[in-house]
Amino acid sequence: MKLVISPNKRYFLKDDKPFFLMADTCWSAFTHPNLEEWREYLDFRKEQNFNAVQINLLPQRQSCASREWIHPFAVTPAGGYDYSCIQTEYFNRVCLYLNEMKQRDLQPMIVLLWGNFVPGTWQGYLDASHKNVEEKPYYQPMTVPEMENFLQYAVPLLREYDPMFLVSGDVNLSDDTESDKPLDWGKANPETVTFYYKALQITKKLAPHCLTTLHIAPKVELPQRLIDAPELDFYMYQPGHQYSGQHLNRTLAQNIRAYSIARPVYNSETCYEANIYFDSPQGRFDERQVRKAFWQGVLSGANAGFTYGAGGVWLWRQNQNICSDKNATGFVNDWRDDLRLRGAYDMGFAKLVADTIGLYDLEPATSLVLQNPCEEIVCAASNNRSKLVIYLPFTWPLSLDLDLTGYIVQVIDLETHWALYPTINIEKGVTSFRQLRYNHDYLIVAYKK
Repeated sequence: MKLVISPNKRYFLKDDKPFFLMADTCWSAFTHPNLEEWREYLDFRKEQNFNAVQINLLPQRQSCASREWIHPFAVTPAGGYDYSCIQTEYFNRVCLYLNEMKQRDLQPMIVLLWGNFVPGTWQGYLDASHKNVEEKPYYQPMTVPEMENFLQYAVPLLREYDPMFLVSGDVNLSDDTESDKPLDWGKANPETVTFYYKALQITKKLAPHCLTTLHIAPKVELPQRLIDAPELDFYMYQPGHQYSGQHLNRTLAQNIRAYSIARPVYNSETCYEANIYFDSPQGRFDERQVRKAFWQGVLSGANAGFTYGAGGVWLWRQNQNICSDKNATGFVNDWRDDLRLRGAYDMGFAKLVADTIGLYDLEPATSLVLQNPCEEIVCAASNNRSKLVIYLPFTWPLSLDLDLTGYIVQVIDLETHWALYPTINIEKGVTSFRQLRYNHDYLIVAYKK
């Protein structure tokens, strides 16, 4: 049964039950792995407790070299795409790969139009001179008629697999005012916003039963014009891959949760495990930072789900082949190595916890936390406060502005997966926790008996 939106517009349902979406990122799935590798990948992620995969329908702007280039459109002598000549062989391959997902009950999340296929995007500013589609990155914007023709072909073909359609990919749609600076992430080109608004309308008309959203660039939010669009089913946001920007996992979730129209909020792209920091060459993201991104986002309002990413998997590196933008993304291991990173197992465990506790009915409640250093501790609670979940990214003598008398209180050590029982003291309506012994990250769960 396909996914639908809950009656309160805050989470997904499948078979009339809350469904927490836990996706992996494999942008180059339709262009790089062969069929046997694709099956191996899907079986591995299924075993790790993932239930969805986020994929780019068209060749990814940033990726590693493929064994052989296969293209969705005819390639001109100059190396660009002829959008009037759709290559059915490419899309037959897409359907074959989607059928493998369907057999494993894995949810496809498909980007239709990444920013390098759309006029006025920041990708166009960076890559305007890169026209050869076999060199990465590249920029090949469609006209509006070309976009319409493409969607008229692709969406009816794909809708049979009940995908979620991510109409945009890594673009700035934050407002309708042109920026003075071409790379100002805080403002969008009006041409881009209008283009995607039309694409969203076409997609929903062609596949009314498929859920739709917009995958946007780091740090930005949506303009009111797109928030008001009835064709939009849920919100996505992207904290991105900068070490200095990881607070956005919680702050963007809080902001989007407060939008005028309630919809599920979903954290679509945050720190990829084993990627280097994009704003500093001084380190790589590890499993602890991935766990922090997950729990801070989910408990700050993005409790519809989360997308994980692993360095060598999202761009599909194999046999140490050449990757685009190697200074930023290319220094990663092969996909089979990074398929086994610890963070992927932590995400499978996080989904198990989410399904067991039930995060779908929680609202952000971090105001209950007293003495919150750097606002890093986050809390969510049910409306009647009968259930609380608190995330501590480090050990800390926690105090809550809530009397937990009559509650069952348990702690999960997220590094070791140990179950712990904390020492607490309740006085004058405040519940205080003794600092836990190890400098790990923890989840505290409290619920009334």
